Amino acid sequence: MTAITEDTPVPAQAPATPVAKHDPVDTAFGREELYARRLSLRVRIVLVIAVLAFLPFIVDPPEVLPYFFGLSLFFVLSAWLHYRITKAGNRSIAWSYLFATFDVVLITWILLVPVPYIDPLLPPGAQLWFGGSVYMFIFIATAAFTYAPGVVVWTGVAAAAAWWVGVLWILQSPETFVFSDFATITAMTVDQRNDVMADFRRVDLGIQAQTSFLFVIVAAATAAFVWRVRKLVYDSATAERARGNLARFFSPNIVAELSTHDEPFRTGRRQDIAIMFADIVGFTELAEDRSPDDVLALLREVHGIAAKQVFAHNGTLDKYLGDGVMATFGTPVVGTDDADRALACARAILADLQAYNAGRAGPAVRLGIGLHYGDVVLGDIGSDERLEYTVIGDTVNVASRLERLTRQIGADLVISDDLCQHLRDPGLADGLVRGKPAQLRGREEPVAFWSFSTA
Repeated sequence: MTAITEDTPVPAQAPATPVAKHDPVDTAFGREELYARRLSLRVRIVLVIAVLAFLPFIVDPPEVLPYFFGLSLFFVLSAWLHYRITKAGNRSIAWSYLFATFDVVLITWILLVPVPYIDPLLPPGAQLWFGGSVYMFIFIATAAFTYAPGVVVWTGVAAAAAWWVGVLWILQSPETFVFSDFATITAMTVDQRNDVMADFRRVDLGIQAQTSFLFVIVAAATAAFVWRVRKLVYDSATAERARGNLARFFSPNIVAELSTHDEPFRTGRRQDIAIMFADIVGFTELAEDRSPDDVLALLREVHGIAAKQVFAHNGTLDKYLGDGVMATFGTPVVGTDDADRALACARAILADLQAYNAGRAGPAVRLGIGLHYGDVVLGDIGSDERLEYTVIGDTVNVASRLERLTRQIGADLVISDDLCQHLRDPGLADGLVRGKPAQLRGREEPVAFWSFSTA
């Protein structure tokens, strides 16, 4: 936000802003991916515990339970390793493809390969009869935690491929046969047909094709959802980056107004606000024996003290004016305590400056602060490509000249009587000394004021 006054100095050219080393959007994705890895690990632990609790009721004989328990723990290990790799900072998408492939191969092995250390009670083809393929959908769903649509699709494709490898392996058994000829089946008697259809050695390739096709279809649908979620995360991260960039140039309340309205300041208006000017006293003498880096460091520290308190008191930091600052209270939204917040802010700045001087060597840094309250015109000016939020009016000029008055009377703070009259908390005026009305340049009538000194 910019204020226009007759005496507003032209601010020095700001140094170029360094380019951030890390893209905030990429950082946001990294944070989300790590969270997703951790959530995936927790979900997988819960699912494995649930499956292990359910297995004794569906697996027989009991001797095979340790085999399934042991293999199930590999799923937890897989998720844990993926989480640890991501946490270590390795976000290569290749790891997601690798672990997704491992998971679907392992679950295919568990579902289709008989337990090796006991004699099978049923022929190999029976492994396709128990609906174990539904477990594959768990891994397709959990692939969504990668936030990578390609990985989700790959999980479905890898699941279909692994399943077909398992089916082809089962077909290698001499006991297994494929029988799905419709004409032959319809020519059989009912009893013959029932015997064939109920034979565990029979493999229905049509059903297996549907199963693998569903893996790919469900994965594609899940990938579309993940793509949408990823876009929302990207949009959110981009908006946060834009808001952060705005915050480097505007006060938080201006940023909030800009981010919630399309054209918050297009319509000009008049309103009463409090205005503060603060400037370093004797800056030329302070800077003449210092290196450019020391001068800039001093300015940043003093500006930081002022900005911190302006924001803490819900003010708007209008601009930096070389070795000074200008702030407004009551913009963009007027409040009933604007005068109170302006005076409280000025007192807090002076208190922080005293603490700052106490902790450093060399001559003390002094600020002259002027406060005034009155009517201004608010609105933005410029072109559609470059707009500035502007405060115009005599109130701005008076505040600036009250700040200069601090040097003439040897005070740290000068407050107009107009501002004092609008204080809701009389306690804020403690310590103020009424001065003789001063004749300010550009004003016909003397301006009544109060002053305050920290010394």
